[in-house]
Amino acid sequence: MRVAQQIEYEAKSDAEAIQVARDRLGREAVILSSKPVKLGGLLGFFRRDALWVTAGILVPDQDDMLRESRERMVAFQHLLEVRRAVGDSVDQPIPRPRAGEPLTTSAFAPPAAYAQTTSAAVAAAAYEANVTPRESSGTPISKDVDEIKEILAKVLSRLDGSSPADIVQDAAADENMRKLIESDVDRDVAREIMGEYSESVSSLPFASWLSSRIGTLGSNPTNAIGGKRILFAGPTGVGKTTTIAKIAASQSLWGDRKVVLMTADTYRIAAVEQLRTYAKILGIPIEIVAEPKDIHNALRKYREADLILLDTAGRSHYDGDRIGELRALYDVYEPDTVHLVLAANIKYRDMLSVIDRMGVVPLSALLFTKLDETSTYGSILNVMRDFDLPASFFTTGQNVPNDIEVAKGDRFVDLLLKNAVAWNE
Repeated sequence: MRVAQQIEYEAKSDAEAIQVARDRLGREAVILSSKPVKLGGLLGFFRRDALWVTAGILVPDQDDMLRESRERMVAFQHLLEVRRAVGDSVDQPIPRPRAGEPLTTSAFAPPAAYAQTTSAAVAAAAYEANVTPRESSGTPISKDVDEIKEILAKVLSRLDGSSPADIVQDAAADENMRKLIESDVDRDVAREIMGEYSESVSSLPFASWLSSRIGTLGSNPTNAIGGKRILFAGPTGVGKTTTIAKIAASQSLWGDRKVVLMTADTYRIAAVEQLRTYAKILGIPIEIVAEPKDIHNALRKYREADLILLDTAGRSHYDGDRIGELRALYDVYEPDTVHLVLAANIKYRDMLSVIDRMGVVPLSALLFTKLDETSTYGSILNVMRDFDLPASFFTTGQNVPNDIEVAKGDRFVDLLLKNAVAWNE
């Protein structure tokens, strides 16, 4: 890529930097660099903080175009090979590698098997492809958000009163309790689970009983997506954009659905270009959402689409401006499902912090990435139980469209209790 036009200027914030770039260079402008500086003042006093920004328009040169063409052909060939190599059923077990073997997973079935499992689901989940307000569920958004805040306050209060000494006592008392604690399940959550199991009339073994208690959004890829208009939220670094590409690939290639990618993550050049590259490879359209009002035009343009996947800015969950933008996008887009993307390898309290910040919109499901980068899965169980949210997908690597599978209770419990080989072993 080369820079066709370039400007430098002062801005008060990232948002202002983007707006100035677009006002002066047009909608294709991108931020090339920004650095904090001190400006103004007298004799070193009264200086103000600002950003010194370099923006421009990037255009491909001839070498880039040739390289991109080759990469697209190689990538597309890889997609076709994966498509032929996948098994005959959506529900077939995913083979796990032995020690030393490369890790690959595949979530979805080829067209023949896929049609059997999704045709009815697609028909049942058909939606009007228009931009008129759809019927409300009857539950105000503010009520859903307030419930998240109330649950969070109770959970944090519980954690602050924890006692490590009790964990040793509980762990020694019961083998299943020990396994839960060793997998980083919160002590009180583990006690609740064991209490529910002892009070149940079920004759199932503990692992089977617990599997039945794990909430999942759907049993196949289409149901697990959760509708037509889908919004993905999550902090930076969790693999959100790559996950969206995996879902888009599976639905467009194997589900034979009309998929549209939309991204509001205009703050990172790499995020937009990454998604644009995947869209080119898959032969599906992509729309750049510079501001929430752009969503209306995009929805009108693609009213015949079967599935619209909206990627949101993956900034830090401590960034108040970006969190406010998430709510604005939600209000205009009116998604059928909101997937909160969390990395499985972060601590329980960090997951709670993400939910605290991003719970400004009603959350429908939790999508967990990077399960191959941890050996304990208790934080996942903690969060799912605390907020009574189902899991939609698990991802286990960077390969597109591999390394993703529909979340299933039995598979998760096997990993949780270490009855199966973990992804990273």
